[in-house]
Amino acid sequence: MRILAWSIAACLAAVAAGPAAAQTSYPTRIIRIISPFPPGGNTDRMARIIGAEMTRTWGQNVVVENRAGGGGIVGTEVIARAPADGHTMGIIISSHAVHPALHSRLPFDPAADFSGLSLLLRVPHLFTAHPSLPARTLKELIDLAKRHPGKITYATAGVGTGVHLAGELLNALAKVEFTPVHYKGGGPGVQDLLGGQITMSVNNVNVTLPYVRSQRVRGLAVTSPQRTSVLPDVMAMAEMVPGYDMSEWYGMVGPKGIPRDVVLKIQGEIARILNEPKLKQMFRDEGVDLVGGSPEEMNELI
Repeated sequence: MRILAWSIAACLAAVAAGPAAAQTSYPTRIIRIISPFPPGGNTDRMARIIGAEMTRTWGQNVVVENRAGGGGIVGTEVIARAPADGHTMGIIISSHAVHPALHSRLPFDPAADFSGLSLLLRVPHLFTAHPSLPARTLKELIDLAKRHPGKITYATAGVGTGVHLAGELLNALAKVEFTPVHYKGGGPGVQDLLGGQITMSVNNVNVTLPYVRSQRVRGLAVTSPQRTSVLPDVMAMAEMVPGYDMSEWYGMVGPKGIPRDVVLKIQGEIARILNEPKLKQMFRDEGVDLVGGSPEEMNELI
């Protein structure tokens, strides 16, 4: 009986210790970070920065998968359908909260199917023009659009993305008609802008900042309420279009049901990365605020 009691006690201890052991050993295999947009934009860049740091500190390979399409819907569905063990996560942007208003059917519930991990950053947009567009200022751009309604096109990162809605907000407030051309991400649109295939683009300020500084494209307006310190000579849209205010947020999520301790380990590592002084300053110099936040705050934001 004593041997039997010891055996039962040992089994119970193993059962009790099993989940704890599994929890503390995370990660146990390759981690995937899904970027729902192509290379060249902030989602891909942040995914690769975070992935490289996780690989370094956790000693487990982290791979970034670009699953572009549908304004982020294709890649986001991959996140939602993944096993809820913390080995698949991905980046969502503001358009995630807009999808239900634009699509009658989605392959996921934007709130119920995800575990918030951390907010990552906030960034204003920048309206830029190819030098061939005969508008050197925001006023000239609006005047040109009023004379040629619907004729001026602008590149977006996809239907319902923040940059798409930034253009639609300008249409509504300035009573003009710019026509969006939807790409699978910000990077491809910028390449067509540089090549002159499209005459205007709306993108996150840091994506097109180098091309404005090198005078390959012309900066017309930022979408934040005030001018940005990285482009002090470019006016804020609100200076000419009262009430205009538009910025974009990025956050990390996983599928619903990730164990709490795994969520906290991921969030803690993201917080460490975002608070690296050199990284924070690098993004600040590009007009981007790395912000971070708790899983609860991310869920509440969604």
